[in-house]
Amino acid sequence: MTSRAPRAPAPSSNVDAAGTDLRAVASPVAPCAILTRPDGQAQSLAARLHAEGIDTLEFPLLHIAAQADPAALAALDDALRSLASYALAVFVSPNAVSHALARRVQLQSPGGGADNSETAVRWPETLPVAVVGPGSAQALAEAGIAAPMHRVIVPPGGPEARFDSEALLEQLDLPALAGRRVLLVRGDGGRELLADTLRANGTQVDIVSAYTRRAPEPDATTWAALEARLVSPQRCAWVLTSSEAVRHLSTLLAARYGTRDGVHTPGTPQVLAQILSAPCFTSHTRIADAARSAGFDRITQCAPGDDNLLAALKTWADPIQVKHDDR
Repeated sequence: MTSRAPRAPAPSSNVDAAGTDLRAVASPVAPCAILTRPDGQAQSLAARLHAEGIDTLEFPLLHIAAQADPAALAALDDALRSLASYALAVFVSPNAVSHALARRVQLQSPGGGADNSETAVRWPETLPVAVVGPGSAQALAEAGIAAPMHRVIVPPGGPEARFDSEALLEQLDLPALAGRRVLLVRGDGGRELLADTLRANGTQVDIVSAYTRRAPEPDATTWAALEARLVSPQRCAWVLTSSEAVRHLSTLLAARYGTRDGVHTPGTPQVLAQILSAPCFTSHTRIADAARSAGFDRITQCAPGDDNLLAALKTWADPIQVKHDDR
């Protein structure tokens, strides 16, 4: 089956369609959501927040890049060339989907390299795909991998929805996978629960890495924009969607505002207090726990998905917007 190639990442949500840096023109009194997703992956949520009168500031806490390590790429290529040998392919994130499918397109070229004129993904109709959440399912659908031609397994939605490894395992027929091969596509590292559980049930699991994650290094302009916003921390809210990203934030804050030779740089304790006093919104218990460990104490955990994040942020922003309008 021939499917569409995955779309390229969207541009930064700090820049509008005309190229204007929104950090320079945002209202200083409007509520502001600090978006921490990787570069180019906050655009959709930012647009929806802007439509509700909520400013955004992008402060990415993860840098995502295509896998470049030769050994990791060789393992990924071998797996993508032998999809027919697997009973199931599991993608742990939208990044896993987009980078693995982009690599699959490259391998479809006659030479099997990066110079490829093809723009469509060929995915076997007989190979079901499992994903942790609706974001990954959407990424597959955008590449043409969706029902009815393809079977896509995803945890169910609803008020009590959970989009994590535990929820996905509940949807898998583990006895039917015993003695068979499963392909697990992810980035470097990550939780081992899926692989360990499958192996404990007698499944052969091949783990491949399609992308890398690393902590970014915010430049002076990004730090200045954040600090300017957080002069009024009650008008700002962090949107934290990855426990790994929160751990990166904790490291960045310690490096910038911590002590040097036991002495604080003048003013830094106050700035750090402002940052940590801002409310934060998360979509999973693990992320909330990471935020608490980082020093945040005004934590709202909502159900997974951008719809629920948007609803929670609107509830937080409404009183601020009323005060703003009354001026």
